[in-house]
Amino acid sequence: MPKSKPRKKAAAKKKQARRAEHETNRIFGNTESFTSDEGEALLTARGWISERSQPGGALDGDAWYWMPSQLPAYLEEGEPVPTSVFPLETGFVSQLATPDGSVPPEAQTEYGSLEELEADLERLEAYRVPQESWTVLSGGPGPEETPADLIETIAEDWELIAELIHFPYSTEPGPRSFETVVQAHADGLLTDYAYRSVLAGRGMPVPELTAHPGA
Repeated sequence: MPKSKPRKKAAAKKKQARRAEHETNRIFGNTESFTSDEGEALLTARGWISERSQPGGALDGDAWYWMPSQLPAYLEEGEPVPTSVFPLETGFVSQLATPDGSVPPEAQTEYGSLEELEADLERLEAYRVPQESWTVLSGGPGPEETPADLIETIAEDWELIAELIHFPYSTEPGPRSFETVVQAHADGLLTDYAYRSVLAGRGMPVPELTAHPGA
């Protein structure tokens, strides 16, 4: 199946790389990271995926991701991540999705309060990286490839999530239908975090977290 250049990292390291762009919230150094229960309640209620729901939890502080902005994992260049929000010591910072994981100044906004962040959420949720800004290696998934193939062969949650978000699902029942993703989660082959992220990325209702052997 089509593969991008080597870029597989844990989701937490993606978060670290993005935070390193923000001089007041570096977690590679000795600066503390932050949490916000109010931010958690606001953003998860709108469908943002929380770092707290990732396997292992929010070990390096809170972060929230707008999965509909996640790009395909089979990009020819770059290391894409979705639009993200992080809490600061006072306030929050948002970082728009970019095709290579960088955070140029124009992609970042700081907020002095939760209310300021809330007032900007419609803009953040509407943003998508322009398609002309990224390229797809070999046209994406092959015509014989199935979601089950991806779930079986891709160990990295972030790459799997992005490929399942963008997979060209068949509208007819069968091995290329979205039902195979639903079944994989029911069978414990797909974590709650990955499943909820794929649902959010495809604009589908995200259920409440439940105990699950694959979580």
